[in-house]
Amino acid sequence: MPHDDAHYYRADWMTDDQWACAQMVADLLGGFHHVSGDFNPLGYGLQVNLANVSWATHDFNTLTRAVFLAHARMIRFEIRPCSNRSLKLCLWQRHKRDGAMGERHPTIQQALEQFSKSNK
Repeated sequence: MPHDDAHYYRADWMTDDQWACAQMVADLLGGFHHVSGDFNPLGYGLQVNLANVSWATHDFNTLTRAVFLAHARMIRFEIRPCSNRSLKLCLWQRHKRDGAMGERHPTIQQALEQFSKSNK
């Protein structure tokens, strides 16, 4: 998806890292016009409340695609409860593949290797 729509969707307060996180959400949901909530700062990351998103692993595979996008783009995300009709998605850009837990984000291959080692 081209991100020349920054003029319309990038808030003045967003850093480049926060904008990268917002772009991941837009790509995950098929465009900014499908993002049901407003982006808000969350430390150096951002958060957005999302309604009517099916977080599944296969058919309507939003959860799987979110994991793949996060590993490809080095963006840590977590899903938090928000209300009975929505979930809060929180995202933080990382810049290293190695290092301390709070600084790095592994590739999907590294994550699969770690999963295989710990689930024998």
